[in-house]
Amino acid sequence: MVTHVNREKTVPEGEDVDVLASLLDVHRLTTVVAGRIDLAPPWRLDSEPTDLVSILVQAVGQSYLVRKEDAEPVVMNPGDVVIQLRGVGGGYIHDGSDPATTTWMLTPKPGRTATPAPLRLTPDNPASSFVCCLMRLGDAPRGPLLDSLPAVTHISTRASGTSGQIWRVAEMMISESTSPGPASTRLMSRLAEVLLILALRRQANDRAGKPGLRALADPLIAPAIKAIHADPGQHWSVASLAAICGLSRSAFAARFAETVGEAPHSYLTGWRMATAAKMISTTDTTVDRIAEMVGYRSEAAFRRAFTAAIHRTPREYRAHGRR
Repeated sequence: MVTHVNREKTVPEGEDVDVLASLLDVHRLTTVVAGRIDLAPPWRLDSEPTDLVSILVQAVGQSYLVRKEDAEPVVMNPGDVVIQLRGVGGGYIHDGSDPATTTWMLTPKPGRTATPAPLRLTPDNPASSFVCCLMRLGDAPRGPLLDSLPAVTHISTRASGTSGQIWRVAEMMISESTSPGPASTRLMSRLAEVLLILALRRQANDRAGKPGLRALADPLIAPAIKAIHADPGQHWSVASLAAICGLSRSAFAARFAETVGEAPHSYLTGWRMATAAKMISTTDTTVDRIAEMVGYRSEAAFRRAFTAAIHRTPREYRAHGRR
């Protein structure tokens, strides 16, 4: 039986925890590739399956993103942004030729690859250009909030209601990719992160969207999520979280599952494991101390829970992260 440390609540009254920032901090987003790709027809760019986050910004012409899971391609016009949060694979980008025959294969190398200059895959003037940023999220459990982003998010900067911030960041990425300067790769990486944050905000404010990020905008549930993120080691129960939200236990549990996508206890466990994963890989804190900090009295119980969630023991995870 898993037992948790029973200690006094340490979340100050009125503390406003930035849940989205804590998610991105725990998952340690890093850039693998950032740069512009220039092509002339006919072209088709395939990619090997990967778990990387993909952010594409169309700079010139049109591109067609085809995924096996989707019936119709995503048509990208200049300024459009496409984000794939769950990894790239089983699809390709092409210029609209019929048939679209593979001409190039994109194979990201392990580690960090800087591409400050445009990757010109044509001797002629390019008819299509897009900025490609491939980013890696840490392998801690993502949980329902990050997983609530659709497999493909297509943001047309020409559509009415599109955030002006997204349009301006997309324009900056296109401009920087066209004429890169000092620290260009780092700048492109930061702009890609900004686009991802803006897309996540957009999803959180979509009250018609599926369960997940929209819970952050739910005034009846957000206080419980903030409390969990502020102090994952607290001995939270459905009753104590319901009290923070001013709801009965049954009403809270039902609304939490409806808006978040899983039960309060499952969400709490996932956040504890994600928090522990970051501490294990980035600090020298002992495993027994980390177990206590995330709410486990028994180190053995913590090890079992961590191994089930991460598929590595804490010791293996620490060794893997320091290679």
